[in-house]
Amino acid sequence: MIGKHEEKKTWLIIVLLVIGIVICAGVTIWALFFRQNSDTLIPDYAPRKTEQNAYPITGDDETKLNAPEGGGAISIEYESRVTIDLSDGMAYLNYANPGKSTQDIVLRIEIKDTVVAQSGTILPGHQVSELELLEDSAKKLREGVYDAKFRILSYDPKTGEKAMVDTLAEITVTVQP
Repeated sequence: MIGKHEEKKTWLIIVLLVIGIVICAGVTIWALFFRQNSDTLIPDYAPRKTEQNAYPITGDDETKLNAPEGGGAISIEYESRVTIDLSDGMAYLNYANPGKSTQDIVLRIEIKDTVVAQSGTILPGHQVSELELLEDSAKKLREGVYDAKFRILSYDPKTGEKAMVDTLAEITVTVQP
């Protein structure tokens, strides 16, 4: 026969196991159906499309940076203030990939780990001053000022292969209606 103490102990273990199962099931249901994963995947190869809003930098020095064989070097020039106009769905910025860079660039604007705009390939010696917002980005944004970042993705210009390291630059985004 099982004593009262052992019987209470058995029931306590059963109750704890049931609670654990319920918590695990709840977390699984949340992860599958309710978690919002806004991360956009980073492609392993550069987009074939060159950024349509990129234009040559006037008076740019085309002397390339020194880079080891199989490696790359980028030089970036940017303004840390970006304005997003929700009425036309555009982000207005100043970003340049100087001619001395040895890598093609794809530029992302990320607010709270959500990508709101992404360029096509920006070749060395080119700059952009506006990018279209990604589809549905305007619906997620409200008027105001946000801490954000440029995520600068580097790609080999010959193979289109992604470089191992991304560069992050802190920016401030002002969203206007």
